[in-house]
Amino acid sequence: MSDVDPFEAIKVVFFQECDELLGDLETGLLAIETGDADSETVNAVFRAVHSVKGGAGAFGLDALVRFAHVFETLLDEIRSGRKPCDDVTVKTLLRASDVLADHIAAARGQRAPVDDARSAGLVAELEALTHGEANPGHPAPVASEPVTAEPPAEPDEFGFRPVVFDLSALEGPSSPEPSSKSWRVVFRPHGRLYANANETGLLLRELGRLGPLSVELDASALPDLDDLVAEDGYLTWTVELESSAGRDAIRDVFDFVDADCDLAISPTAAVDVRAAPEPDAPEFDIAALLARAGSAVEASEPEPEPVAAPVTPVAAPAVVAFAAAAPVAPPPGAAAPAQPPAATIRVDLDRVDRLINVVGELVIQQAMLAQRVVESGLARSSGISVGLEDLELLTREIQDSVMAIRAQPVKSVFQRMPRLVREVGEMTGKRVRLVTAGEDTEVDKTVVERLAEPITHMLRNAIDHGLEGPEDRLAAGKPAEGTVRLVALHRSGRIVIEISDDGRGINRDRVKGIAAARGLIAEDAVLTDEEIDNLIFLPGFSTAEAISDVSGRGVGMDVVRRSIQALGGRITIASNPGKGSTFTLSLPLTLAVLDGMVVTAADQTLVAPLTAIVESLTPRAQDVHHVGGHDAVIRFRDEFVPLIDVAMTMGFRDTPVPSATGVAVVIETEAGVRAALLFDAIQGQRQVVIKSLETNYQQVEGVAAATILGDGRVALILDVDAIVANARRKSARPDFKLAS
Repeated sequence: MSDVDPFEAIKVVFFQECDELLGDLETGLLAIETGDADSETVNAVFRAVHSVKGGAGAFGLDALVRFAHVFETLLDEIRSGRKPCDDVTVKTLLRASDVLADHIAAARGQRAPVDDARSAGLVAELEALTHGEANPGHPAPVASEPVTAEPPAEPDEFGFRPVVFDLSALEGPSSPEPSSKSWRVVFRPHGRLYANANETGLLLRELGRLGPLSVELDASALPDLDDLVAEDGYLTWTVELESSAGRDAIRDVFDFVDADCDLAISPTAAVDVRAAPEPDAPEFDIAALLARAGSAVEASEPEPEPVAAPVTPVAAPAVVAFAAAAPVAPPPGAAAPAQPPAATIRVDLDRVDRLINVVGELVIQQAMLAQRVVESGLARSSGISVGLEDLELLTREIQDSVMAIRAQPVKSVFQRMPRLVREVGEMTGKRVRLVTAGEDTEVDKTVVERLAEPITHMLRNAIDHGLEGPEDRLAAGKPAEGTVRLVALHRSGRIVIEISDDGRGINRDRVKGIAAARGLIAEDAVLTDEEIDNLIFLPGFSTAEAISDVSGRGVGMDVVRRSIQALGGRITIASNPGKGSTFTLSLPLTLAVLDGMVVTAADQTLVAPLTAIVESLTPRAQDVHHVGGHDAVIRFRDEFVPLIDVAMTMGFRDTPVPSATGVAVVIETEAGVRAALLFDAIQGQRQVVIKSLETNYQQVEGVAAATILGDGRVALILDVDAIVANARRKSARPDFKLAS
């Protein structure tokens, strides 16, 4: 029997949904800020806050509920058109989304409780915007008598609040109420609606709170008893509703079931409900009295607009008729029923990881089986050969399917960055706009999880060190608002993330001077622009003049480089003084499996990533030349590229072999640099399972990871970029030297 508390398990799911809702909220508010939002975007933002509030209320998270209620009330004013969404309002909403995220994190136990003064201050701003000056296009109605509502009483030990009756409902009407509008709602539940613990009767009751209604039930779609499936929905409800509420208010009743039903809402002819009550009608309406009392109890719901005086509507009796006609079709012009979303399930990540490991072992066993068959000579049998090919195809298909399960869009990381940019901009006094692209680019979940910290460091540095202040930007002929771009894309089987800014760029003279003053390089070192730019990755390097909450402690970019290298990636810089800088992160799409070329260098078996290989060729003596008597180059398609003896570079042998005796593999690095790697032989192409060498042994220069071959041997997976960089350093000018 499991010891897991079911209530806590549901709470975990609620917080997982909160993460998704916060992402939708942030995305919607940013769309509103840029002016690209429509009414559906505003409604989506409102629903996100409303859903957070509803779930928080179920778990008794009072502080979260109170803040979300004020937040939701302002959004309701905006979506109804009573409140314009100007620049001040949008900025306040963005800050409110940050505080809402803090409240959720505090309720989750991930941070300390939100500062009361900060939360109360923002609540006051939200309420001021909500109850401020009315929209000139929608003047607020004037009430005949202001009514001061009693604050809701504290709940008793069972969670109930005493009901406060407003006896003003007993008074006669002082002025007629405007005409109501008649609506027709055609509602057909699917089986999923009942499976999700929803109930048609509750939805009809909520509709009844909007005004008098009549209901007709169409049961003609019911099959014979033998064919009846209890979980399916066969009934169609047609509701005639008299209410001054708009279409949005009616649709809100079905907000949480809109994907589980067919729904059509259309207006019918206007109905005047100002008729006098029938002679035998009571002098007051008990339903209206209870509705007004209930509105005082439901403190979490926005207050209704005041009217000139209460009115006693004539409620039509509810009619349930079992018709024999065909099911009611949606009226012409009604919105088409929304397509249900794709079915999804939540799976614990440990289960996915175990599946990944099993698939990795399957790949290794398939390679071992193929190796044993070749060694035994059975591969000549056509039946065994075909079976091995089918097994290899099936294994690859399984691996691809599992990798697709493990893949996640980088959107989950990108959605955290707008808040970071706003906060750093406020701390530094700079105006910053974040532009993102490629949020749907998918990558292995492990890579996604470990991307947040490096991107955070780089964005903070881009704002603090890269962007100028508003006055300096105006003086340089730039807009006062700086732009930082965060872009993700796929390139050559890897994921590339670019962080760029339109700031001042890297001041190379200052960077070199600081590095020399701190003893990071020799005073007389002669460096290229690329080498100077890379000095910012040295431990302890910082260009900040004072320590602040943003930077100045010499920790950041060196951490970024180590984090990226630990993922099997690399980072490069491109800076243009006065125009900005671009940092490019290149990472593998997955940390589990890769396609590689198995090669031999001095009796050592190595694997070169297939994505980096351009072409393989046999060197000819007349195509190989030496620069300065020792650096070999090879002619490749009318250009000369460096020829690197991998066995010499890796230390497998001390004496070079004739270039024409081996095989040259032309590769291209992430920076676009081409080189030819010289190996003794090529064994073939193979899919290999990546095993971290750093985790199981230690980091080795020029080696990205390791793998297990079909014969059980361990082979090293080459880091071709590091090998090329190492060879270039060894052949560099003698006057380039770092401080010892």
